[in-house]
Amino acid sequence: MSQNAWIKLALLANGISLAPEFITWFGGTDGYVRRRNFYNSPNWGPTDAPAPPQELRLSGERSVTVAVNDYGQTRWQLTWSEETGPVVVSDLLPEGQPVELVTDLSTLHSDAEIARVSNLYGGSALAFFSPRACYFFAEGTGCRFCSLDGTARENGEFAGRLTYDEVRNAVATVIAGDRKAINQVMIVGGNERDLDRGFRNQLKLVHAASDALVEAGLTDQVSVHLVAMPPRDLDIIDALGEIPNVHAGFDLEAWDPERFAAIAPGKHADYGQKSILTALERLRDVVGPYRAHSILIAGLEPAKSTLAGAQKLAAEGISPIINAYHSDRHSALGLSIRPTYRHLAEVASGLQELHDAFPIQPYWKGCGRNAMDFEASHGMFRGAVPQYS
Repeated sequence: MSQNAWIKLALLANGISLAPEFITWFGGTDGYVRRRNFYNSPNWGPTDAPAPPQELRLSGERSVTVAVNDYGQTRWQLTWSEETGPVVVSDLLPEGQPVELVTDLSTLHSDAEIARVSNLYGGSALAFFSPRACYFFAEGTGCRFCSLDGTARENGEFAGRLTYDEVRNAVATVIAGDRKAINQVMIVGGNERDLDRGFRNQLKLVHAASDALVEAGLTDQVSVHLVAMPPRDLDIIDALGEIPNVHAGFDLEAWDPERFAAIAPGKHADYGQKSILTALERLRDVVGPYRAHSILIAGLEPAKSTLAGAQKLAAEGISPIINAYHSDRHSALGLSIRPTYRHLAEVASGLQELHDAFPIQPYWKGCGRNAMDFEASHGMFRGAVPQYS
């Protein structure tokens, strides 16, 4: 059995540094995805350093996509030589782990307007982020893991709010030029104070992506994915039932009620955990069992709590998304919390049992760079946990 999924957990727990040899080689390449800090920035080196790769694919019988998060001192390094090409090395590995870099979309290089409104996420998701602001930050109640506010202030090259026409045109242009690269379209963004209006605005963007896919005859091959705050009027959710091949989610972030309140104070104060769960049940009824999703962040509460939440969601026909906490510059938590490899491995083993018991559908189809779900859906966390710590 390949160890790639476990190596991914080690990289997510510890981060990965870039060797000088890799930096020199990568700087002379063209066409690979470089981190653009679309809405977060998990690299703690000098801000004027050359942009690193956004993701890697760990090579093997089934490749695994993992984020390149650089937290500083680590036992894991990305290096390069003429003999090996790019490779991950560590004193915890018997030999270097070959990796593949992700090729960027040709349209993002050739069309500045497409690059202003979209990004390639995980190598196979065309991602849109709108609005690029969240009222929680204005009110001092931003999610403590989120770095959107500072990232948007630091990097203003992307559109702040998208229109139906911009999203439809971008999807149509990308699938015309890079059809084989995309298997899903992602719509996500910050929250508007009027949650009903904000959700309706997100629905317009979902319709834009779907309309482009319908026109191209690709709705069976490319799914549309939305993550947002739920509206107060749950009847608005019903409009998602009109969208073919759609997945949608309302994120809980943490299962323990006290941790939820501490980690997501805006969500706690303005909506509440129980109300989000009620909205998830309505969402499941609209889009179908296991096509409704909710993120729980591994590393922000005890592993048993994360798994209890995942089990409850799965039993209710809602697919849990388990993301490893990534420390972003500009977030309130930053590097003050880091999940250990053992913690992530405990969560992954428990998640594997849930995937073996329920027909959970991963939210990200192989492109979840910080997530464990795709790997669990393919049984990659079965068996003994390797010693990568």
